Amino acid sequence: MGKFKARWFGSAVSVAVLGAGLATLTAAPANAAATCTSAVTIDSDTSTARAVVPGVSGGASWSPGDCHLSEGSSGAGVKAMQRGLNSCYGAGITIDGQFGPNTRTALIAVQKRINVTADGIFGPKTRGAMYWMAFNNDGPLGCRYFRYA
Repeated sequence: MGKFKARWFGSAVSVAVLGAGLATLTAAPANAAATCTSAVTIDSDTSTARAVVPGVSGGASWSPGDCHLSEGSSGAGVKAMQRGLNSCYGAGITIDGQFGPNTRTALIAVQKRINVTADGIFGPKTRGAMYWMAFNNDGPLGCRYFRYA
């Protein structure tokens, strides 16, 4: 009976430790949204044009599914989005890297124009439908759609 209690206690401890480990592993899902804290340059499908878009800092490559901006966000990613709103949609907002009420209002107007949910959040659907100012070594090329991989 003593050995049984010892084994059961040992098994219970193992299960508790394993359960705690699983809770730790699942606490932050792999597909959690990340704030776009950087501006990154992406190439067009044909590599003849580039655009500067919001990106996730610290990553080896930009993963659009992980990049979100909303009111209260700040930094280079917000600046890239603000430039896109101004240059391709005539938003007329200040490019200050602060996602405030004016940026949110401008983004909602663009979301309505590009037929995505007008929620004021820059996420995968908005990013996947927006046009960006394209450029090459000779200068700006105008607004174009860039497909994200």
